[in-house]
Amino acid sequence: MALITSTRERENITSNVSECLQNDLKGTSYAYPQRVDSVYAAICLGVWSVVANSLPLAAIIKHEQFHTPAYFLMANLAASDVLTGASFLFVGSSVLYYVCTESAPSIAMLRFRFTLILLSGLSSAYSLLTLTAERYWFIVHGMSYVNNVTNDRCKIAIIVLWVWSLLLAMLPNFGGLCESRTEEGCLWIGGGLPLSYVVLILVFVFIPMAAIVYLNLAIFWCLWKHVNAIAAQEAAVGAQPSVNRKSAITIVIITVVFLVGWMPFSVTMATLPRNPVSLSQMFVFIVLNSAVNPVIYGFRLREVRRGVIRLFCTSHGNGDLSP
Repeated sequence: MALITSTRERENITSNVSECLQNDLKGTSYAYPQRVDSVYAAICLGVWSVVANSLPLAAIIKHEQFHTPAYFLMANLAASDVLTGASFLFVGSSVLYYVCTESAPSIAMLRFRFTLILLSGLSSAYSLLTLTAERYWFIVHGMSYVNNVTNDRCKIAIIVLWVWSLLLAMLPNFGGLCESRTEEGCLWIGGGLPLSYVVLILVFVFIPMAAIVYLNLAIFWCLWKHVNAIAAQEAAVGAQPSVNRKSAITIVIITVVFLVGWMPFSVTMATLPRNPVSLSQMFVFIVLNSAVNPVIYGFRLREVRRGVIRLFCTSHGNGDLSP
């Protein structure tokens, strides 16, 4: 009887130890959702983002008529969205690998994946900001556009935003990282990040977000005033309406898509969640923003579509980016 009791006690102890180890692994390494639908969606959107953004990017680089400030900044946005798609393709594939093998990634892998996603996200946000600023200057301050917005200045802005995004993304790797994801004052993402760094990232995410909203609203207001003025003039002379509302509609779409892509992630991250699933599911909205960008900035523009077609044929034409 004593032998049976001793055996049962050892089995209970072994079971408890095994359960504790599994819980510790989930708490310090990575916790995957029971459903991986969002992972498959992120992979599919990543593939589409890479392909769809690569086409206008190649067209702009190849054809000299697209070598203007607006198209340079559009190409930069496409390049950052290609990186975003590739990042989510890599991250999604690695998540599926660890789910299928029932293993957990190392802390180094978690930090690398977070740095990659953060770099792609920041570069995409700041690239969109520079393109929006260029459109703002073109529409609101058109008289001084040629003298102030040049190819060289746009290239400098592109270099600065990539260096800045890379610096912010790699900042935790220079020191100050948490030793574990369960350490007090640390967030579970990226293998364990100090809350001070999370707040810093949120600040530099909300700054371009607020700037993009402000610039888009300013552009929309300027266009709306011109629309009313032209409509009044047409009504006075009895002319047929010829107001083109495509620019205003495009700006509204840009603002809405950007907010849909970034607000869920930013707001969720601002709450400093302890549940890894709640934040990881928001990544789908970010890659969705990058997947939709080529539709808005590229394929809505007839000359960009023609440029993409010319990649596969020998016809030639001129490009013109209208607001």
